[in-house]
Amino acid sequence: MNRKMANLPASSAVTCRVDWRLTSRRSRLEALHRWGWNETWHGQFAPFAEAGCVPGRISVEHRESYHFHGPHGEGVGQVSGRLRHLAGGRADFPAVGDWVVLRTSPDAGPAVIEAILTRTNKLSRKAAGGSGEEQVLAANLDVLLLVTSLNRDLNPRRLERCLAGAALPGCQPVLVLTKSDLCDSPRDTLADLCGQLGDVPIHAVSALTGDGLEALTPYLSAARTAAMLGSSGVGKSTLLNRLAGLDRQDVAPVREDDDRGRHTTTRRELVALPQGGLLIDSPGIRELQLWAESTDVDAAFGDVTRLARACPFTDCSHVHEPRCAVLQALAEGQLDQARYDSFLKLRRELAYEEARTDSRAARERKEHERRIHRVYQKQHRKQQRRDDF
Repeated sequence: MNRKMANLPASSAVTCRVDWRLTSRRSRLEALHRWGWNETWHGQFAPFAEAGCVPGRISVEHRESYHFHGPHGEGVGQVSGRLRHLAGGRADFPAVGDWVVLRTSPDAGPAVIEAILTRTNKLSRKAAGGSGEEQVLAANLDVLLLVTSLNRDLNPRRLERCLAGAALPGCQPVLVLTKSDLCDSPRDTLADLCGQLGDVPIHAVSALTGDGLEALTPYLSAARTAAMLGSSGVGKSTLLNRLAGLDRQDVAPVREDDDRGRHTTTRRELVALPQGGLLIDSPGIRELQLWAESTDVDAAFGDVTRLARACPFTDCSHVHEPRCAVLQALAEGQLDQARYDSFLKLRRELAYEEARTDSRAARERKEHERRIHRVYQKQHRKQQRRDDF
């Protein structure tokens, strides 16, 4: 104890020590809150805290490792053998935006990811290839920014598909039209889209000039998590650079012959913005193949849903039933034919995917139960051998 501390009363010395501990704990909590930590996550994590684990949020996903932000800063983690063994598919592994349970290593090696806290929502699609497996693009979102540019990439039917896949619980979809500086009449385009896409908020912005960016501020407030989804070349990286105030992502011009973009973002990453919000950037995708569990066609077609409430039959298919309110609106010109066709197409696709998902889920659930049974059998045999000794 130094001379100054020795001259203090014992009660003062204790008070100083307690205050230091409270300050340290407060700073750790503030570090977590910066990444979206709240009382809900705290309650979920409480049982793991008693076991000496710490929470962290996944910021970057690699093939075999994950970057995370935890109470002591940024770190690298790997999934535990148990978590890997019990995973029924790639959707059971951590994704960007997940809150995970970490067991840190005393030798400063990679942390071990023991579990994933229950997700509030997840943005999923069918993985590329023929496996039909679920791929989680991002988790625990408050806002989903569907980004498209005001050029040849603008396709209302494609946006309807994205809106159907973006109907996540507790997540607000927002349509962001980039490169407004290259469009002669962005207001007219906005008016046309508002008439075709229903109630979704639509904003035209220019990341180059900064026009319209202030309209995105309410969606990116403190501790809110947003994700960007869109094709290559629509300006997601440029938009992220502008919002973050840094050149975090490389950018490249689109091809002049077809307006197609080049992939400059190669990984999904959770980025903290100066205004307090969090934004997940992701590589461009050509098509968002619908994943049944995260799809709500009715939410994407709110205008059709409102018309359907007047149908005399609750199970109306809106194809051939008499006195169908949707068909009547179509005949009277109140509903666009292309939007109606898109509505029926997505409903048929969703019904097909739900049937496939149900049968696949049953198989995966059975295999998952077999794996758990084998684990318990192995533990039981080990315990019997200990008892024999």
